[in-house]
Amino acid sequence: MSKTTWNILGILTIVAGILLFMPAPERFAALPPEQRPTFIAGGVLILAVLGAIASTCFFPQSRPVTLRILGAIGIASCIFTLIDGAHQGNFSRFAVTLGFWLPGSVYLVVKGKMT
Repeated sequence: MSKTTWNILGILTIVAGILLFMPAPERFAALPPEQRPTFIAGGVLILAVLGAIASTCFFPQSRPVTLRILGAIGIASCIFTLIDGAHQGNFSRFAVTLGFWLPGSVYLVVKGKMT
């Protein structure tokens, strides 16, 4: 991909993070006290993923490492989706998870590059 495409993806990632975290104070205030640590942990995790994506876009030398990190996150998400679907008896997402997301995530972990 061209440098311009990477820059656009990086900017869109930052915009997505801003839009995602803008309503966070209101949501945090509306939560009961026992759910607030989980909300904070989830926010930190999402922020870390968005940071990894942005660093991939803006710093070409970090791509092999950060793409592998994103691939590992993708594999973990696929495993969680499969286990959760099996527990709930909802197998509708298995085809997309096994046919699209899991192979792409494994490719990122193994190769460390997009193409």
